[in-house]
Amino acid sequence: MRRWRERLEIETGSLAWMNQVHGTTIVPAQTDAVPTADGLTLRPGQGAAVMVADCVPLLISGETDDDRLGAVVHVGRAGLLGGIVDAAIDIFQVAGITDISAVIGPAICGACYEVGEDLAVEAEQLLPGSSCTTRWGTPGIDIPGTVARILTNRGVRVDTLDICTMEDERFFSHRREPGGTGRFAGFLVLDRDTPSRLPAGGDPLL
Repeated sequence: MRRWRERLEIETGSLAWMNQVHGTTIVPAQTDAVPTADGLTLRPGQGAAVMVADCVPLLISGETDDDRLGAVVHVGRAGLLGGIVDAAIDIFQVAGITDISAVIGPAICGACYEVGEDLAVEAEQLLPGSSCTTRWGTPGIDIPGTVARILTNRGVRVDTLDICTMEDERFFSHRREPGGTGRFAGFLVLDRDTPSRLPAGGDPLL
């Protein structure tokens, strides 16, 4: 843990984690507890992590002249269909923050994410354009592509790393290693003094 804090240049004890359950709950980041949630919001001086191994690690930041806000969000199939992406952007906009940017980290692509036909139909009904066909011709869901489309439609600037975790062995993937695998982390840290906007082309995943 100390190694991550040193690399991220944040104060000891200021990195927040969450117990992810494929839900849609988003709560403020805290360092004295690990809440059950799939999204954390953070303020300047805080850092937070999202753990994944095929799901989308979504990092969001936004600011006004006198306010700044960040969020890390775990977006799996259930969270996507449950509306967690819109819920995250709603938090920013309710706070009066409309200048928002986001990074979509490495995640399984639609061409590799096979699901049953019923799930693909359900996804398409809830989020038109989210269903797809895998490279071997079976029903699939394009989670990162759908996340990007939702964000763009909400006026968010989006930077997608376009890395498929199933295809790229640098990253853990439950689909590639169904017998058990680890998870990698996406981190977002809001410095106390500098603007929070996520840099285009940056790699916030370690």
